[in-house]
Amino acid sequence: MAGTEAVAAQGAFVIANVRIFDGKRVIERGHVVVSGGRIVSVLERGAVPAGTQVHDGSGKTLLPGLIDGHVHHTDANRTDAPRFGVTTELDMVSDPTVHGPFKQQRKSYQPTANSDLWTAGWWATVPGGHGTGNGTEFPLVEPGTALAEFVAARRSEGSDHLKLALEDRNLVTQAPIPSLSAEQTTELVAAARKLGMPSVAHATAQRMAQVGLRAGATGLVHLFADEVVSAETVALARRTGAFVTPTLTLWSAFESAANPATNAVVRDPRVAPYISARQRAFLDAPWGFSRPGLATASRNVRILHDAGVPITAGTDSGIPGIAHGVSLLVELELLVRAGLTPRAALTAATATPASIYGFADRGRIRQGLRADLVLVDGDPTKDITALRGISAVWRNGAPITR
Repeated sequence: MAGTEAVAAQGAFVIANVRIFDGKRVIERGHVVVSGGRIVSVLERGAVPAGTQVHDGSGKTLLPGLIDGHVHHTDANRTDAPRFGVTTELDMVSDPTVHGPFKQQRKSYQPTANSDLWTAGWWATVPGGHGTGNGTEFPLVEPGTALAEFVAARRSEGSDHLKLALEDRNLVTQAPIPSLSAEQTTELVAAARKLGMPSVAHATAQRMAQVGLRAGATGLVHLFADEVVSAETVALARRTGAFVTPTLTLWSAFESAANPATNAVVRDPRVAPYISARQRAFLDAPWGFSRPGLATASRNVRILHDAGVPITAGTDSGIPGIAHGVSLLVELELLVRAGLTPRAALTAATATPASIYGFADRGRIRQGLRADLVLVDGDPTKDITALRGISAVWRNGAPITR
């Protein structure tokens, strides 16, 4: 570490005597020094550096800022998620013009109350396909569309990744609907790869997930619940290196209007006081139908995880029953119920998505990385429900007002 005097001159602080989950491993006691929006050092032994403001972490656990791998945003206000430790969000379909200067913001180390955002912008779907018919006009993959040009246009609009709608039935009525063909999917994935864009697939049926995997999609941003995952699907995912974002929170919301998994979290006195009116509106919005799926999706998580398929945490927040930030706590608890260890679930919301999406400045607690940090009472690496007890959050090294 640089000299203590130089660190102190930058207004540094240290989170001292704290258990550190660095995104993969646990340091039972250490000190993390922060200055200028970055982690200056991670000290695993010795005394607290002199001359710095001290936050006592005794009995607490320090985590990297959490990453929600599946959200939907409709404006530039992203203040709800950081209050629950979610400092980075991956938007999976929205109007790319509504987010403001999000790319400049995520490069900055200045204090901010917003989460950092990566977005798919408009997705790839066909006329009459999934995501159409709601009155919103956006570019579609039509007969004769030059698919490489379609992907390039999304990139020029600001899309960071390409999302493909692989859904051949209406989610509510189960009536057949048009979908991208296997050939179109393969061409779109190849075009995205040439531009250095990850390609992610929406598929809630195993047969459609296989279309995406055979095309070489980077990952699935839902996990199907129509049937138990087959050996063929596992082999496809392993061969291509694809990741899976299960969005178990979505299946929980589909399954019951009462949504017991969510209610256990949002009614907890450690959580409830920090839920905004906007979050509450999303949580209380009904779907209007009920569909079983959580048990099968959870079983599929366990099979894929045990087979070595990377799992990332994502919620689908911004739709009925699911809210930014707080619903990631629900998702992590559901991943643990599905068979992940608490530590593996936390890695699915930190180091794993950072590695997959190429986020070199976040997802771990390491010297030189961005100081997006979450301080939690207790030890969520052993009891994931401890994550409900957030003590403090820092964005770019600045405290978030909860």
